[in-house]
Amino acid sequence: MKYTVTADAEAEISLEGEHEHAKATPRTVVEVFKAAAESKLADTTALVSCTGEKHTVKEYYNSCRDAAKSFIHLGLERFESVCILGFNSPEWLMSNNGAILAGGFAAGIYTTNEPPACEFIIQDSSARVVVVDGQKQLDKLIAIRKRLPKLKAIVMYRDETFSDPEGEKDSSLAKVYTWKDFMKLGASVSDKVLEARMNAQKPGHCCTLIYTSGTTGNPKGVMISHDNAVWTAKANILHNPTITAGPLRVVSYLPLSHIAAQIVDIHSPLICMVDFERSASVHFARPDALKGTLKETLIEARPTVFFAVPRVWEKFAEAMQAAGKNVTGLKKTISTFMKGKCSVEYEASQIGATTGHPFLGGFAKSFMRKKAHSRIGLDQARVCLTGAAPIMKHTLDYFGSIGIHILEVYGMSENTGPQNVCKPDYFKAGTCGLTIPGTEVKLDHVKGRDKEGEGEICFRGRHIMMGYLNNMAKTQESIDQDGWLHSGDVGYIDPKTNLLSITGRIKELIITAGGENIAPVPVEDAIKSFCPAISNIMMIGDKRKYNTALITLRQVPDGEGFTEKLFGTSLEVNPSVTTVKEAQKDSKWAAYIQEGIDKYNKTAVSNAQRIQKFKILDTDFSVPGGELTGTQKLKRNVVTEKYASVIESMY
Repeated sequence: MKYTVTADAEAEISLEGEHEHAKATPRTVVEVFKAAAESKLADTTALVSCTGEKHTVKEYYNSCRDAAKSFIHLGLERFESVCILGFNSPEWLMSNNGAILAGGFAAGIYTTNEPPACEFIIQDSSARVVVVDGQKQLDKLIAIRKRLPKLKAIVMYRDETFSDPEGEKDSSLAKVYTWKDFMKLGASVSDKVLEARMNAQKPGHCCTLIYTSGTTGNPKGVMISHDNAVWTAKANILHNPTITAGPLRVVSYLPLSHIAAQIVDIHSPLICMVDFERSASVHFARPDALKGTLKETLIEARPTVFFAVPRVWEKFAEAMQAAGKNVTGLKKTISTFMKGKCSVEYEASQIGATTGHPFLGGFAKSFMRKKAHSRIGLDQARVCLTGAAPIMKHTLDYFGSIGIHILEVYGMSENTGPQNVCKPDYFKAGTCGLTIPGTEVKLDHVKGRDKEGEGEICFRGRHIMMGYLNNMAKTQESIDQDGWLHSGDVGYIDPKTNLLSITGRIKELIITAGGENIAPVPVEDAIKSFCPAISNIMMIGDKRKYNTALITLRQVPDGEGFTEKLFGTSLEVNPSVTTVKEAQKDSKWAAYIQEGIDKYNKTAVSNAQRIQKFKILDTDFSVPGGELTGTQKLKRNVVTEKYASVIESMY
């Protein structure tokens, strides 16, 4: 059996492979967590809340045990789920691990999901309990709980009081508990009952459900086994030993409903403590982290490993570049000199570099660490990573100029996160690095679809999911009989360096009216590199006679949306233009974008790949707007439908 789709199944674990880690003894998350709580690091800090409250490793473990007992008291059976709808917090991790200790599994829900999307995941995962963050998320559950007969309870954290008039009148509805009251419910559940649940778990059992962000159709529940989580977290650390060169500190802010955040925030810290005897602490950002407060948490926590999606890195770059424009005189001269040295050092550090390390390069990096890095809390970061979506090379180059080498990670939920990762001593900007230990990768070339040397990226190993919950058809589409996971991404592996590059996505391919296949992402990236003042671009051309583009600008955030006002580099094209509406009518803006498109068009391999027209949209793409997933991936089908009239106006 290469895969399974039932919640109570035990997946086979193959111990074959050339790398030693491929043969590693399978373990459960429960075993690793318990070992951490009994280790010499048990009394060190494990969690730091956004309010400063600290939990030691032992306290963290015991709180998860208490949560597990309360879940059992509420009726959670083995192989049933607990859904979690909320921003990162100690309670999120305690709910996740508590569900696992109780013999069930957790299923995270993006906080931006509307009630129908929440209902689908709760139903699909057969959730017995849902944990929510505050009244706003609670209201989503109250709106749908009548249609969820299996749901027995809703637990709310962060807020200490709630409003549920309907629930007070109707006892048949799932009852709402505050976190404090919930944690007391399991007092009557014995340690013996809990230990029986913990001991009954096998490495091949499911421990977590990761629901894909659903760029097309309903999300699919990716079944992650205990072995998937534990083995992959360790493989990633073995691949990059710099992670454990000292104590591990991470800042938790990316959605924990995504596998990348779970590997970084939940599993890696435990592996660091148990297998590498390094202290590890998770520092939680405030719920408004991505609206501007993340930097404050970074400065307080000073993480040693920091993972961010491209948009977060872009925002940091924009803010630092804006601040740099106010520097003048001798400070400006010194800064420019040091950035120049760092840029050469960055280029020289990459595989295949033709330049050597510059004189004073190391000194320039140290200078930048004290000046620039400390301003964003990354002065102690040994490893800086990016993933989940493509990042622009000019963003990587900017950070390289201030001495921060951002390493790219490639993977997906279906392979428990990392597949290929760049290393500090082996990387090249624009590539995704080497395979993590114990895994295999190959390219499935299809003539007529793929360029010479390219093909669909397929991988195999102990990091591959069990399957999609209750969905055999989609599982068989993704994993073949030989255990290869077909990613849907098109890539190229450099035969000299073995570095993987992503060149497109099969499902995103534009097939023109003339039958030519075009990967839109490289085109979009090229135009964004020529036009750094724009925010997003989406290429249109499927079944069309020619290609067009939808373009958005950088706008000032306002709650869940944006104001009309421009900010950052979008203010530099024409300083007298300060709103989107003005930019849409402005000749300088039109010339600026057209110049960028013309530069790309000169590099296009055929007329069919050129872009003929463009439109500036009224509003930037966003998660609340529905155009982006929680990990900032573009939902092309949503954009196409939402802006159908704008698109048609260009044809």
